[in-house]
Amino acid sequence: MDIGFALLGDVVIRSRESEVVPGRSQDSEVVPGRSRESEVVPGSPRQRCVLALLLVDVNRPLSLDTLVERIWGASPPRQASATLYSYISRLRALRVTPAEQEAWDIVRTSAGYVLRTDERRVDLVRFRTLVDQARTGTSEEARGRYEEALALWRGRPFAGLSSEWLDGYRLTLEAEHLGVRIEHHELLLAQGRHADLVQPLAALSAAHPLDERIAHQHILALYRSGQPAAALAAYERVRSRVADELGSDPGPRLRELHRRMLVSDAELLAVAPGRSPHAPAPDVEPPSRVPRQLPASPTGFIGRDDALKLLDAQAVAHADQNTPTVSVIGGMGGIGKTWLALRWAQEHGDEFPDGQLYAQLNGFSPGAEPARPQDVLHAFLVALGAVEHEMPADTEGRAALYRTLVARRRVLVLLDNARDSAQVLPLLPGSPGCLTLVTSRNRLSGLKVRSGAGSVDLGVLPDTESSRLFSRRMGTARAAAEPALQDIVRSCAGLPLALDIAAAHAVSLPVDALDHLAQELRDPRTRLDALDAGDVSTNLRVLFSSSHHALDEESAHVFRLMGLSPLQDIALPALAHLVDRTPAQTRRALRVLQEACLVRQHLPGRYHMHDLVRLYAEEEAARLPERLRGRLTYRLVDFYARTAHAAHRVLDPHRTAEDPLPAEPPEFTPQAFDDADSALAWFEAEYTALEGIAETARRHGIHSAVCRLTWSLHTFRWRRGLFAESIQAWHSALEAATALDDLSLAAHTRQRLAVALAQAGRYEEALPHLSDALAYFGESADITGLTRTQHALAEVHVRLGAYESALPHFAEALDGYRRLGNQVGESNVLNGTGWALARLGRFADGEEHCLQALPLLQQHRDGEGQASTWDTLGHIARHTGRTERALHAYGEALTHFQAIGNANRAADTWSTLGDLHAERGETAGAREAWTAARDLYRTQRRHAAAARMASNLATGRADDGNQVKER
Repeated sequence: MDIGFALLGDVVIRSRESEVVPGRSQDSEVVPGRSRESEVVPGSPRQRCVLALLLVDVNRPLSLDTLVERIWGASPPRQASATLYSYISRLRALRVTPAEQEAWDIVRTSAGYVLRTDERRVDLVRFRTLVDQARTGTSEEARGRYEEALALWRGRPFAGLSSEWLDGYRLTLEAEHLGVRIEHHELLLAQGRHADLVQPLAALSAAHPLDERIAHQHILALYRSGQPAAALAAYERVRSRVADELGSDPGPRLRELHRRMLVSDAELLAVAPGRSPHAPAPDVEPPSRVPRQLPASPTGFIGRDDALKLLDAQAVAHADQNTPTVSVIGGMGGIGKTWLALRWAQEHGDEFPDGQLYAQLNGFSPGAEPARPQDVLHAFLVALGAVEHEMPADTEGRAALYRTLVARRRVLVLLDNARDSAQVLPLLPGSPGCLTLVTSRNRLSGLKVRSGAGSVDLGVLPDTESSRLFSRRMGTARAAAEPALQDIVRSCAGLPLALDIAAAHAVSLPVDALDHLAQELRDPRTRLDALDAGDVSTNLRVLFSSSHHALDEESAHVFRLMGLSPLQDIALPALAHLVDRTPAQTRRALRVLQEACLVRQHLPGRYHMHDLVRLYAEEEAARLPERLRGRLTYRLVDFYARTAHAAHRVLDPHRTAEDPLPAEPPEFTPQAFDDADSALAWFEAEYTALEGIAETARRHGIHSAVCRLTWSLHTFRWRRGLFAESIQAWHSALEAATALDDLSLAAHTRQRLAVALAQAGRYEEALPHLSDALAYFGESADITGLTRTQHALAEVHVRLGAYESALPHFAEALDGYRRLGNQVGESNVLNGTGWALARLGRFADGEEHCLQALPLLQQHRDGEGQASTWDTLGHIARHTGRTERALHAYGEALTHFQAIGNANRAADTWSTLGDLHAERGETAGAREAWTAARDLYRTQRRHAAAARMASNLATGRADDGNQVKER
């Protein structure tokens, strides 16, 4: 089963049934003329487009986003994902026979979809493999490989298919095809087959009239075929067309050919000195010198063991495959890419006895233009022994001679500080046994696609290795003795260059000056100033600036605005809203920033910068007009405030419907949440960001957002047991409500602050706030406020153990909820009353109240209320001797608490279940429950409760069970 695509002019699947040839294995190549071939063309153009894209990256996964973008571009249809799934399903259905099913398949992995097959079955891979073999074989072998490779081409690549990505890749393939045809012609010219080439080259020259490589071959073939006049006329046509269309003369190589024809240079007619025109080309002579160009190995190199092992593994893998090795070492500026490359190269230098080449490509060097590939090739060719008069003038010619000189030799090439893949590709050897290390601040993904390059992405040094590196610079004894030095190390955030610069400053400073340097580095406003050693190559701000200015305009804009965000990481929807772009547009810019190693996607859909890069981005953002910065900051805060409120309404709909929040103009529609689970997951992922946004809102005086965020986060904090954070947030919200001069909002906020204090066990602090709120609501006749406050007063009295005092407040709250028609509030008060009655020993009355509450809670699907009511019923059953019923009730409570993500109450329920199992003598069940409770308490920083569980586990018995649970 063979799979073909671009080279056949369309996407087809070819099935061949071959006769068995006597004496030949069935695994042998099919004998031409003795096979029966059938072809299957997959359905619609879009479906063939999907197959073509998977074949281009055969055996490599493509994410769903990448496939959608490559098929439909920037404006995919709404159902693009579903359509894509359908195409892939239909493609897999083409595998009818067992042989076909074994030969290839399309599978989905965590990284995306991948077409798995033997790469040799794919025409493009086979084409490139044959070309590589041609470039390294003898003259006659090369000729056969070139002809076999070129015979695979039939028509235009991707005929009948169209997308922005495929249209661009089609041009790349056609350029690659043309380059191979030119190489093939060079070989035939070297073998003296000039007459055979005149007509093909005439047609090719007519199709590419401005390609001087083809013109050179055509003119030379005419001249050597005994047609000097035709050759001169052909030159004149090229010269005239270049002058008319480009306004210049032909290149130096073509002009030199013209000069030699005019003077009838006898050497021009010779294929090679002392060799028949039809004799096979001899093997290349070894170079006259062996270059050893690597700079000195870095001193003080620390760590990077994993990266060194990865480079070893990549070298071994390519050696096993008999292909040239290319490894790209990528990472942000100052991360230590060159040091790693030099360390590996020096350690393995003896494995490359035919030479080591080095080039500084100046891809991101301040004040220097990126090195031109033709100039680097000139230097490499001179190093390899080429003489000036045989040096081709054009890049392609030099690259061909370079590959020729290193063919069948073991050469190591280090290309340092590359700008992009285009700068690197002409500099890659084509022979097995050669190894190329490339360092770049760009990830050079194109190089990985075109050349199968391995990747080593460097991150920051771990804390221990950072300290070792700094200590080696400063002296171990001094580094251990002076605390300021550890502050300096932390401020460098694991960036090797920053550590070197800081050490250079610190090494000669006295103790007092060290403290001043540490303070400079701790302060974000002066840190980048301190990390400047007085040279453009040792100035972090200049380093980051060179990467920033290499970006396209859109990506640079997104990078600058990321400096406005106060968050350590940011999710794609939030960033898209900040920069006022669609998520797809923002994702494209982020890919460029990731490629430039300025931003990292550390979790799916979440992006962050290195601490020092962030400082530079913040400086760039500070250059924006103040009014614009304020508007953008409000835009980001507003996004989080509105989205959090939308999530809260889904997470706890029964307790948010009457939230007294300030009105906001509908500037945008926040994210929709399908259910409570998705809302809870969003709060989990964004909680740290929400805390940062709330602080930003407070600092910038965006009072309405402070209130909205605090109300929206209350349920999540309560369920997670984050009591201290909740109390602090409610204090800020009370200040914000006061600043808004909204007396009603302030009173409601005061009531919620009291609830948060009570949940944390600070009951005496809660009561004055509730009294103030009750007075205001009474004066303003706010039934909702009065009812909620009476409910809160009842719960505080319960926590204080004043159960009789709680009952009147419960009664007032029950009456209020019934007047409001709030059945969820009513049923929760019934449960609270049942708990208070149970604590007073009035178990029958308490159980009756709970049994009234439960159907209402079930009707309204209030998971929180159901869980709490089952907990009360479990308590009553336990204390009335019905342990089986108690276990059932607590199990129901736990199920509901877990379903709504209330880890706070789940921990208490686990604790009670452990006690109940212990009372029944069920040791295993008790230990399991207490262990679960202990782990949750530790996560929630409820240290006393965690210690109680640890004691239970150690002694095998529970405490007296009289602790008042947080309800």
